[in-house]
Amino acid sequence: MNKLIFAALLIAMSFSCQKSDQLVVELVPQEVQEGKGPRWSPYGQKMVLSEVDNAFETQLKIGEHPSNQWAVRMVKTDTNTYYNALYLDQNQNGQFEEAELIKTEPSESRGKIWSSFDGTVYTTVNNPWTGKEDKNIYPISLWYVFDPNEEMEAEVLRFSRRGWLEGQTTINGIGANILLAEATMDAKIDTADQWSLAPSAAPKELYDYRSSRSLNDHAWLNDDAYRIVEVHPSGRKIILEAFDPGMTRVEEAEKLDIYAADKKAAHSGEAVSFLHNYQDALAKAIAENKRLFLDFETTWCGPCKIMDQLVYTADDVVKATDQFIAVKIDGDDHPELTKRFDVKAYPTLILLSPDEEVIDRRVGYQSVKATTTFLGTLK
Repeated sequence: MNKLIFAALLIAMSFSCQKSDQLVVELVPQEVQEGKGPRWSPYGQKMVLSEVDNAFETQLKIGEHPSNQWAVRMVKTDTNTYYNALYLDQNQNGQFEEAELIKTEPSESRGKIWSSFDGTVYTTVNNPWTGKEDKNIYPISLWYVFDPNEEMEAEVLRFSRRGWLEGQTTINGIGANILLAEATMDAKIDTADQWSLAPSAAPKELYDYRSSRSLNDHAWLNDDAYRIVEVHPSGRKIILEAFDPGMTRVEEAEKLDIYAADKKAAHSGEAVSFLHNYQDALAKAIAENKRLFLDFETTWCGPCKIMDQLVYTADDVVKATDQFIAVKIDGDDHPELTKRFDVKAYPTLILLSPDEEVIDRRVGYQSVKATTTFLGTLK
C-alpha cells in the first residue's frame, strides 16, 4: 500500500476514534454562588404541615434513602403577623436549635403573603470513585404561601432544589463545562433530570435555561453534538460520547423553535388595541353591540409577554379583533375578575357576549393561527 495513503488512513482512523471514544467526567456538587447555577428549576414539591404548639411542623424527605429526611418547624417570631422563621434540623438530632434557625421577611405578591427560606441539607449517596457512602451538598428553597382570600384544605410547605453538579473536561481540544440538575427532587440523577454543556470560554451559556436538556437528549458544544450514555445516581460521574443528530445545530434550533411560524407571520407594525379597564370595555361593548375579547395576564407571565410580541402584532390577529372590544386584565390586580371568570392559569383568553355570557375560552400560549381561528369562530 502506498505510504501516503496508509498514513492518511491512520490519521482518519485516529480522528474517528477520537470523535467516538467515550469520555469519563467527574462532577462536583455545587454551593449556590452569585452569578452561577442553572436558570431553571423544577416544580416545588409539597409537604403537608401539622399544627403543633402554635407552629407548623413537617418532615422534609428527599429520595428513598432513609437518612435523607429532616424535621422542619415553621414559627412566627418577634410578634410577627406572618410566619417569618423556620427551623431545619440539619444535624438530624430531633432538636430544633438556634443554629438551625432561618429567618425571612414575609412579602406580599399577587394578593398573597409569601414566606421564603433558603437552607442546605446533605444527602447520602454512594461515591462512584471510592465505592463508599458519601454526602452531596443539597441547597434548597422552601416557601409557604398564605392566601387571605382562600381557605386551604391543607396547609403546605413547598420546596425545590437550588443546587446542581458541575464538572470540567476537554473534548477534542475544547475546554468544556458540564452541568447536571435535578428535575425531580429524589437525591439521584437519572433520565428524569437535566443537563447542559457549554464551552469553558462561555460559562453563562452553561446556566442559560435555553441550554437545558433532558438526560435522554443530546447537547451541543459549538457545532458538535454529544450525549450522556451513562450517569451515576450520585451525579458525580458521567460517561459522554459524540453523537450525530442528523442535522446541524442551526437546523435543529429552527426545527425546535415553537414560535417559528409566529415569527414568520406578517407584521406590518400595528398591534391589537387593548383597553385595560373591564367596566369601560363592557360599557363600550354594550354601546357598540360588540362582543368582548378578554386576555387575562400577569406581569410575571412569560407566555403572555411572547403573545404581546409575536401574536398581538400579527396582521391576521389585528384584523380578527375588529369585531371585538379587546381588554387586557391583570389577574393579580383584579382577583375578583379571575374568580368570577374561573381563571386558574395565564394567559387565559375569553370571548364574552355584551350580557357577560362566556362564549368560548382558551388557556395558555396561543399561536397566531390558533388565535385567529379562535377569534374567527364568531362572524
